[in-house]
Amino acid sequence: MISFMPKQPKYRIRSFWKLNLSLCCLLAVALSLASNSVTASESPRIKRISLMTSDLDQSIAFFTEVIGFTLDFEGTLPPNTEPFLGPVFNVDSAKAIRRALLSTATEPRGLFLIEHLQLPLLDKTAPRPVVTVVQVDDLAATLARATQFGSEVSDVITDITPEGASFAEALLMSPSGHAILVYQYDEVPAE
Repeated sequence: MISFMPKQPKYRIRSFWKLNLSLCCLLAVALSLASNSVTASESPRIKRISLMTSDLDQSIAFFTEVIGFTLDFEGTLPPNTEPFLGPVFNVDSAKAIRRALLSTATEPRGLFLIEHLQLPLLDKTAPRPVVTVVQVDDLAATLARATQFGSEVSDVITDITPEGASFAEALLMSPSGHAILVYQYDEVPAE
């Protein structure tokens, strides 16, 4: 006996494969979103510190010669080419903006300097709304370079972190009046 199976219409097979393909795409998107989601160990993360200065060249010299940053980029943005910087720094982005990006060994472009020629020096006697904290390899050498540069340098204070690591720190003032707290561990703590 010969049995005869009716032919399935081609559109059902195509529909099945389209459904499979759609489900696979949906799964791929879901997995992609899950792998790109921010986990507790990745967030939050500070990407960059931005400081405004009245003298970009002097600030670049301070952060490279005294603190030990490396200069990645320095240049001038033509007027109206970077609209976001205007609102961020509360400056007129219709004017040219000089800026620089600097790095440490572990933070690429971690410091952004922007020049504003009419920026008044920060009042040294007023409370400091922002203090930038930087780990250095040799605190004594950093302080010597800061003194030679003409920066104000505080006394060195030693303390112990909540995890038990001992460190020494001192406060430096940048040429524009930014407070820079530099510190060195006596012994680098285990990560």
